[in-house]
Amino acid sequence: MRIRIKKRHLFTLLLATLCIQLCFAQNTKPNFVILLGDDISASSLGCYGSENPHTSPNIDRLAEEGLRFTNMFVAEAMCATTRAELYTGLMPYRNGCTINHAATKKGTLSIVQHLEKLGYRVGLTGKRHFRPQSVYPFEFIKGFPQNCNYSGTAPESWDGVEEFMTRDSQQPFCLIICSIHAHSPWNAGDASLWSLDELKLPKNLVDNKVTREYYREHLAEIRLFDEQVGKAQKLIEAKGLDENTALIVLDENGAGMPGGKWTTYDWGVRSACVMKWPKSKQGSTTAAIAQYCDVLPTLIDAAGGEVPKDMDGKSLLPVIKGKTEDHRDHAFFLYNSGKEGPEFASRAVTDGRYKLIWTLTPENLYAVRTINGFDYGHTDKMEDRHVRKLYLSWLAYAGYDKTATELVWRYRKRPEFQLFDLDVDPEEMTNLAEVELYASKISELTALIENWMLDQNDKSRKPSTF
Repeated sequence: MRIRIKKRHLFTLLLATLCIQLCFAQNTKPNFVILLGDDISASSLGCYGSENPHTSPNIDRLAEEGLRFTNMFVAEAMCATTRAELYTGLMPYRNGCTINHAATKKGTLSIVQHLEKLGYRVGLTGKRHFRPQSVYPFEFIKGFPQNCNYSGTAPESWDGVEEFMTRDSQQPFCLIICSIHAHSPWNAGDASLWSLDELKLPKNLVDNKVTREYYREHLAEIRLFDEQVGKAQKLIEAKGLDENTALIVLDENGAGMPGGKWTTYDWGVRSACVMKWPKSKQGSTTAAIAQYCDVLPTLIDAAGGEVPKDMDGKSLLPVIKGKTEDHRDHAFFLYNSGKEGPEFASRAVTDGRYKLIWTLTPENLYAVRTINGFDYGHTDKMEDRHVRKLYLSWLAYAGYDKTATELVWRYRKRPEFQLFDLDVDPEEMTNLAEVELYASKISELTALIENWMLDQNDKSRKPSTF
């Protein structure tokens, strides 16, 4: 009889212990803090190979402490489309935001609904650039500027962020801190950290004094974003949240200069992505191919939820935990001009080494109204717009410099196909599409784009397989 009683008591004790552990587990779901930059190309950061010092000491340090993705991409390099992809786990034609300033389809579920269902508070501070509110019912937190066109260094307060993080220790939270750096105009931060003569420019930029001046100012704004990353990490640590908080740093789409944002070139679609997860391996790097739509499924998975099967994204947790180096075979990209310029569209794909850009409208001029809108008769009401002044300096320089002339034409007129070997030509300056040796590779990658367009219900053009 005594033995039975002891077994029964032992069973009761074990059951109670299990219940306590389950309750404890429910209260220790990881918190998520995402810092999202604005118009920053990954190659401008030190941990991504920038030859210009001082741009990103905090992000570089975070990369040494966490995980750095070298093949993270956005599907469409514009502010609204990038954010819609990140927040919905769906690519542009699936979520409905296929041009800049467009709305997401009503009824689409975003990061807010998915994580609230798992018990999270979901907040956002800073730049928004999404609609409608029914899809994105964030708790909006005051303190960070929303106007990405703010001139000068905008004031910011961390009080709201701190209150949100510490409001309820029993409820997990997801907080997105959306910076306006380094969106134009480029006139904030301390540019004296860099000498004009010593700057290293990307090969797709015309090297003249005006470009160097604006690029230096751009780096100063990147440094401001980096400082925000450092402040966020210090706040997390000061409040004792670092043991259970995943910190994710993303740079949005590429620099808002010719050849970056508004294109399918790597300088526009390749994103920085540095993550520091609780108890994760320090200082690791992965070449796994990933896209912004994979971030939300990762958060859902980490929170103990089930990732919806209709999402385009896939959880990155196996990569984060070091269980695999494989994630996607390919990354896909698109560009639709919309109201940003005359009709122009392109689609692209990479397998990690080769990148094919397929211009669907090769007969049309490429233009962005805020950069070279005058090429098609657009009058810009902002007379001193920095990026237009930068481009005008290119035109003046192109009159007597061969390289400048080639770069201007690279920007304005695109062939139907551009193929790049990213291993030897990461800045995509040598088009291999006319080399017979690569004909089969072009056919292979074109077929992949066609199939992807079918899958996404992208009817911008009727490829041969439609």
